[in-house]
Amino acid sequence: MPLFLGVDMGTSSLKACVIEGEGHTAARAKVPSETHSPAPGMYEVDGEACWWRGFLSLCGEISRSVPLSDIAGICVSSVCGSFIPVDGEGRQTHNAILYGIDRRAVKQAEELNEKYGPELAARLGGSFTTHSVFPKILWLREHCPEVFAESAYFLEPNNFVTYRLTGKQAWDYPSAAGTTLVDRPALEWPRDLFAAEGVDPDRFPPLRWPLSVLGRTTAGAARETGLPEGIPVAVGACDINAEAAAARAFFPGDCVVVFGSTVSLLLTTERPAEVPGFVSGMSLLEGTFRVGAATASGSRFLQWMNRTFRSGDPEREQSPTGILILPWLDGARTPFHNPEARMTFNGMDGSATPGRMIRAGREALGYELSFLLSRIGEVRAVPDVLDVSGGLCNDRTLMGIISSITGKKLRLHRDVDASYGDALIAASASGFLPPDELKAMGGGGTMVFPDRTLHEKFLPWNRRFRDLAENGGVTRP
Repeated sequence: MPLFLGVDMGTSSLKACVIEGEGHTAARAKVPSETHSPAPGMYEVDGEACWWRGFLSLCGEISRSVPLSDIAGICVSSVCGSFIPVDGEGRQTHNAILYGIDRRAVKQAEELNEKYGPELAARLGGSFTTHSVFPKILWLREHCPEVFAESAYFLEPNNFVTYRLTGKQAWDYPSAAGTTLVDRPALEWPRDLFAAEGVDPDRFPPLRWPLSVLGRTTAGAARETGLPEGIPVAVGACDINAEAAAARAFFPGDCVVVFGSTVSLLLTTERPAEVPGFVSGMSLLEGTFRVGAATASGSRFLQWMNRTFRSGDPEREQSPTGILILPWLDGARTPFHNPEARMTFNGMDGSATPGRMIRAGREALGYELSFLLSRIGEVRAVPDVLDVSGGLCNDRTLMGIISSITGKKLRLHRDVDASYGDALIAASASGFLPPDELKAMGGGGTMVFPDRTLHEKFLPWNRRFRDLAENGGVTRP
């Protein structure tokens, strides 16, 4: 029975999953990663130390459970909206620069938006934001000219590893589109933008679809990793796409919400959908599209709340708490894209306890998601069932609050993650599991249903949160 290896490279850990052809898990492994913050508002990962060496460590861990010689296909995912500059040999010239929480290129993004206006935004599926790669490349040229000159290519993070495995380069369409870097009518890089800004288009690898084969493992990669020579390596995509694959929820009408360090959302559609402030692009399967959103909240925000109000017991409190929090720990992302926005606490009085504040923080994630879904719902229908994954989906109380606030049923995928989705993509790209068979396998999951009485109580607070988000938020003077 052939085995398929999926690896997800995150900011705090790397995870591996090996599956058999029917989708049953044969082995799992996890090794730590680390995020650096060289200055306020900047976030990076040392790709060599964390991702490549981490990948090698995962191969060693996996080999204790299954023979690497049985691996018949590989797929790797990593963080969205990020890139790593490398020289002609694939060696990093600078740490990987991360996604929307990294705010170093606010000035460059604003200048690009002002210079090119809504016409370019319409072609790219959105304006440039802190989640966009290209402004950060311009920042690199301005602040690290020697690094910029040494950099032959700007790779997406998963290709930093798959390039070493195969000698082949690619950016996948969904990830590139998610960072507003695909000329959607042409299905190509915006070469006119690159030329106008003096950036060589050849520094960007070819655009490919995630379920296609990037290349095959080389003899050198086989020696270094212990993996077989000549097995197919999928192009892959960034992590939320792998999470969607894990839930088998990447077909038109599916909506995936990932509650990780931040919260990400993908709605797959049959046709392009334009929602102001959201990113419109391609989905995993060629010919499908998606609307994407990302927040600055998630487990990072809840951890901050728990540290700040650490003596509180949220389980003893009742919802709605009557306290509204804009959970903008690192600025406001979708749909406002205001890196200077700050958290707002509204509705507190002398009776507010630490436990009530922590529970209000949980409610904030629900209000924010409900707000995003309502914005999408103005343009495209949102399904009644949301496929949910990520570490926070193990918090049953939180999931119950979110279901009751949004009024949506949640299908929780607690036993699968992005690395499992990568393994499924590896099996599909290798020709073993066609996409329609993936869908037929079903995603399983545990259902959470909204408390309708509680949902009615939350409705006015949903409206107040929306008003607060649209008209409030604290910004620095």
